[in-house]
Amino acid sequence: MRKIVLITVCLLLGCLFIGWIYLWSLVSQYDEQTDPSAKREVAIVLGAALWDGEPSPALRERLEAALQLYEDGLVARIILSGGEGNDGISEAEGMKRYLTARGVPADDLLLEEEAANTQENLSFSQAILKEAGLTEVYIVTHDYHMYRAMKIAAELQLEAQPVSVHSRVLFKPYHKTRESLALIKYYLVNG
Repeated sequence: MRKIVLITVCLLLGCLFIGWIYLWSLVSQYDEQTDPSAKREVAIVLGAALWDGEPSPALRERLEAALQLYEDGLVARIILSGGEGNDGISEAEGMKRYLTARGVPADDLLLEEEAANTQENLSFSQAILKEAGLTEVYIVTHDYHMYRAMKIAAELQLEAQPVSVHSRVLFKPYHKTRESLALIKYYLVNG
């Protein structure tokens, strides 16, 4: 009996390990920073935390990638997606302040201020795209987050190209682990 229990436990642990390796490989698919070269109409920047009303260092990395697209003439507009943060303003408003301070005209920024998660970021941004008649899209987020973002975009039939940002400020193992857990939740909810 003990031998059967031991074998069962070993098999379960082995399956869990293989499953974890699989999830880790999914969140690592976009580890190489992309180098976009095609013109698109708009970039959607997926929100992250504000610190004292300012974009966190990680959010600044996403914004800098979007700013580079804009300055290189690869996009004419940017959707800033993120609901209310802890600072009394939306993530989108914090991102707008950051980009306008760097010379992006406010008219070129579209704010989506209701989203509380990645699904809502893309779904609510899609409504803005339809209203503005925009179809050629880049999605800007961190590399570890891009797999799930692109999966959700595909489900929404939002044809988008990834602009994955490789972080210099985040502890990658923590965020990949967190994203792997988010993928488990995503698959449990969405099948």
